[in-house]
Amino acid sequence: MDEVRDGAPPRGGRRVALAVLLSLIALASLLSSLAGAQEPNPADPVPAPTTTVPTTTTPTTTAPDGGTGPAITTTITAGKGGKPIEGVVVTVSRDGEQIGRATSGPDGTLTIAVPESGQYQVTLDKKSLPDGVEVQKGAPSTLTPFVQASGSLPVVFRLTEAGQADSGGGPSDVERLASLAASGIRFGLVIALAAVGLSLIFGTTGLTNFAHGELIAFGAIVTWYLNAPNGGLGLPLLLAAVGGILASGLFGASFELGVYRPLRRRGMPVVSQMVVSIGLAFGLRYLFSIVFGQSPQQYAQYAAQSPTVSLGPVSLRPKDLVITAVAFACLIAIGLFLQRARLGTAIRAVSDNRDLSIASGIDDQRVILIVWVVAGALAGLSGIMLASSDSTAWNMGQRVLLVTFAAVVLGGLGTTFGAMVGGLVVGIVSDLSTFWLDADLKIVVALATLVVVLLIRPQGIFGVRTRTA
Repeated sequence: MDEVRDGAPPRGGRRVALAVLLSLIALASLLSSLAGAQEPNPADPVPAPTTTVPTTTTPTTTAPDGGTGPAITTTITAGKGGKPIEGVVVTVSRDGEQIGRATSGPDGTLTIAVPESGQYQVTLDKKSLPDGVEVQKGAPSTLTPFVQASGSLPVVFRLTEAGQADSGGGPSDVERLASLAASGIRFGLVIALAAVGLSLIFGTTGLTNFAHGELIAFGAIVTWYLNAPNGGLGLPLLLAAVGGILASGLFGASFELGVYRPLRRRGMPVVSQMVVSIGLAFGLRYLFSIVFGQSPQQYAQYAAQSPTVSLGPVSLRPKDLVITAVAFACLIAIGLFLQRARLGTAIRAVSDNRDLSIASGIDDQRVILIVWVVAGALAGLSGIMLASSDSTAWNMGQRVLLVTFAAVVLGGLGTTFGAMVGGLVVGIVSDLSTFWLDADLKIVVALATLVVVLLIRPQGIFGVRTRTA
């Protein structure tokens, strides 16, 4: 029989409730996507090389008015030899407002001036492409580059001509798949960091914390303020990241001490606490939008790294290698801590059987507080890594929350090692799917994988089957 504590329903009931909530969130996300929402996603990997001849980019150094202000430029080409394409329309927007619009000339080039540095949405009008030319399958038609204060930024749209999918001049399918797999491993390891904290919270308290995404965003935002030379302290990124991780751990402790512990003492059921976490998530998210603003920002260091490191068929940016290595090392350290450290044993004991652990002399409230600190720090670290790969945004936690939940449920509710494996599976499968499908369907593929696994093994990969009365 499932253990019932603090008014919590059996684990089977919690799985059903969580599955329903995830389905509703997925439906809302899909409807939003169909409505045309075009927001940059920090979870998106760096576009992998293609098998077709991509568009080339000819950088310019001046804006159209002859000045040296910020601008976006590109040369639209496709096919063997990079034949220029005339008449292709490209628009630049920011926060839903169109900034500029241009049409490629006979040489395929176009330049659009922008008012200031920052992140913009650059969209290629697919209807303006001539017959026989299309955006490569799985490649985005909207890019979200960060423009510096002076000079122009070249952008690249990946196009292909009909019948040229196997033309020479580009990487092979094997190389593309290898690059996507490497990107998926990086993304999966970062998601696993956040999923481990979420799983620890669920295991020790039975709570599904829907405000976990705000812990992710909080770490990235605090790090940006510590790192930004204008409007911040201007600290080196590594030192700022340490501050962001510590701040996220304290923020997680405030969740426990200020919200959930008082609710548990009043006997509030876990399902009601979950509803509170949803309200807390909305409140914090829009507080971030007021304080931080709705324009994505990049860290001052390592924002752009054009040189890549080649590992066989895979080419990666140095910072992606660092992110992968650090995330992997952190997950190994967490596993060793839970298996061999005395405090880690206490955490596993509270997670397995809270009443028995209390009878054994373990201070469960102290353990739960430590879990919240660890979960907050891990979430903050994952947010910093996501922001380093792309940009910091007020709602970045919301964008990866559904994938994080999928990793936890896929690995098995309340199982830390399951969350690690679940994160890797979700990251690799979702990124590899962009080889065949549009990149906007990544989350759908991740959730479809979750459904298939749960149909075969309802308790998840590492979950333990339980019986109810």
